[in-house]
Amino acid sequence: MLRIYLLTLIIIPFGIQAQTGMSILEKHFESCGQEEWNQVRTITIDGKWVDDDYHAFDMKLTWKRPDKVRIEGKYEGKPYAEAYNGVVAWTIAPWRDAYEVQRMTDAEEIVVRNVFTAGSPLYEAREHLEFTGLMDMEGVLYNTFTLSEGSFKRVFYLDRDTHLLYYELIENQFGKEKVSILKVIDNYKNYGPMLVPTSVIFEGLEMNREFVFDEIYLGTGAKDSIFEYPEGQ
Repeated sequence: MLRIYLLTLIIIPFGIQAQTGMSILEKHFESCGQEEWNQVRTITIDGKWVDDDYHAFDMKLTWKRPDKVRIEGKYEGKPYAEAYNGVVAWTIAPWRDAYEVQRMTDAEEIVVRNVFTAGSPLYEAREHLEFTGLMDMEGVLYNTFTLSEGSFKRVFYLDRDTHLLYYELIENQFGKEKVSILKVIDNYKNYGPMLVPTSVIFEGLEMNREFVFDEIYLGTGAKDSIFEYPEGQ
């Protein structure tokens, strides 16, 4: 009898924890309008990106399901582009060492691949998330979920009342180099039942980046060619 009783005490907390995590995830997806986001195939965003010196530059972001993204605009009078085609991340930008098409660094790729998600970034990973309970971020306790895949790790911080995502810690090991980036969502605005961040900030790089989303256009269409690494480069 004693062994059965002790075993029950161990099993129940894990069962409660799983139920709690599932309940929080369901509320999270509902709060950001995930069901509606799942119907969206392409998105265009007009906005700005802000550099370390708080100078703002016009930006156009194009996203296409499942994970293609392109950011383009002008920086100090010269055109720039950053893109990910689902396999390769590339850029041409006047702030690089040479004004020519180049592969992105590991940290730059993490930023461009995570700058925008149609709804919640937890949704695609929902079957592999571990509910890791309450964690502190800048003096506030959040419900957290962790995704671990080898050297790759993401920790998502959800508000305990609204269930919205406000922080995401992204870590990866590239050979001897460990990259750690904190993604901060400033706030949200509504587009019908769907929520979109007003701005997204990436901290932990040599050059921090902030992306401000002003206007969102759904279903505008996008050719696959705009995401591809330019031929002959």
